Order: sequence, then C-alpha cells, then structure tokens
Amino acid sequence: MQTPSHFACLLALVFTQCAVADSAEVSDKFEVNAGLSRTSQSLRHGVLVTYRNDPTLNITYETSQGFASMQNGVGVWLVREELFKAGLSVNYMMGRQEKADPRYAGMGHVSGSAMNYLWGEWQPIKDAVTVYGNAGNSWHAASGALAQWGATVGFPVMQGVNGFVDVSRYWANQSYVQQYYGVSQSQSQTSGYNVFAAHTSGTLYANAQMGVVIEVDRDMDLIAAYGRSAASGMLMESPLLNQKSQAISALVLSRRFR
Repeated sequence: MQTPSHFACLLALVFTQCAVADSAEVSDKFEVNAGLSRTSQSLRHGVLVTYRNDPTLNITYETSQGFASMQNGVGVWLVREELFKAGLSVNYMMGRQEKADPRYAGMGHVSGSAMNYLWGEWQPIKDAVTVYGNAGNSWHAASGALAQWGATVGFPVMQGVNGFVDVSRYWANQSYVQQYYGVSQSQSQTSGYNVFAAHTSGTLYANAQMGVVIEVDRDMDLIAAYGRSAASGMLMESPLLNQKSQAISALVLSRRFR
C-alpha cells in the first residue's frame, strides 16, 4: 500500500537474508507479519506528517503464477528466481485524513487510489545484501507517482540472532508533492498556512535504521528496529512540515506457514 510502509518492505527483505534456501527452487510462500511501528504511512490513518506509533500488518502469498500481499498488491511475476524477483501488480496508494494529524487542520482529505505498481528485489551477495526498489503510479492523475529504493545488509550476531542495517529513499513526482504537501489558495484560507505550490519532483525522505531478528522457532521470528527519517530540503519548503528528522521504529512478529 502506497509504496507501502517502509517497515513492511523491510520485513520481507530481512527474512530473505536471514533464511538459507534448501535448494535453488523457489517454493510457494505464505507469511504473516504483525506488530507495531512508528511510521509516516499508517494502515489506519494514511499518509502522516507527524510520525506516530500504529499497528503494522502484512500478509503475503506467493506461488509460481503470481502473488498477493498488502505490501505489493495483486500481480504477476516478471522474474522469480532465488536471488532476484520482480513483479507487476495493482496496489493501493494511501490517502490523507485531516483528523489524523494536527498538521492537516484545515487542509481537507486526500482520497486514496488504485495504482499500477512495479517492484523488485535482488541479492548481489546471498544472505547478506539485498537491493530493492518499487514504484507506483496512481490511477488518479492528481495523486501522481511515488517510488522507493534502498539496500539492506544482514549479519550474524549469535546463534539464533541476526542483525541488519537498512537505508532507503522515498521519491515522488511533482503531482504527488502538490497533492500531499502543497497548499492551495483555498486551503491557505482554511488552515492559516502560506500558499505553497510544488515546483519540482524529488526525494521526500531519507531513512536509515538498524535492528535485530530473533529466531523464536523454525517458523517464527521477532524483529526489532530503530532509526531516523529525514525530510529533504525540497520537502521542508512545505509549511505542513515543522521538523526535519523523526524517529522510526518497529517491533514485529513474523510467522511463516508451510
């Protein structure tokens, strides 16, 4: 959803790195991740300016024909190999609720939208480094396009415990920036913000976090992460933002079904 919650992406990547495949054959997958995360993309409230703690959930089902998940939508494979996979799908771009964030007072709602979604994951170093990216284009032209890319590095800590470091970037085109962070003349009158018109596409946020994956049993892991998310200079021009850097964190239980 959206390009989904950043931690929803990270969950899949971390498990991919910490698990060792029994063979080169890619098997079907059914996995549920549930927990709590501090995020700017809430499952309940949509896009936020002020990061908040909210429930996080991702359910993933993959077969040789296609996939369905809250993270990547419903779609078909372009490539599905042990170290590289990519898919094309229909997903959902979150909207914005005025009541969800004090910074949105007087700004009104932004409706969510279906989106065309393309994503991929590649392990240049098996079980150690994963490079990923995704991009979505809204079916509503005014909501524009949003993308994310990054890399996760995993490393062993002790028996049953692995660590990871993840860095990523969010990018949006001018239409998206205007829809979610712009202030029109009418919105200025109701919110008290100065008028702000997005003048370019560009990076929204730069994220960095580290964490641990603790093996509970053969099919279950506990994942904890903490880091920072920094808004770009371009985004800080919007009067909706009042702080450049905010904490991101998560505590999630991951359960696999065989």
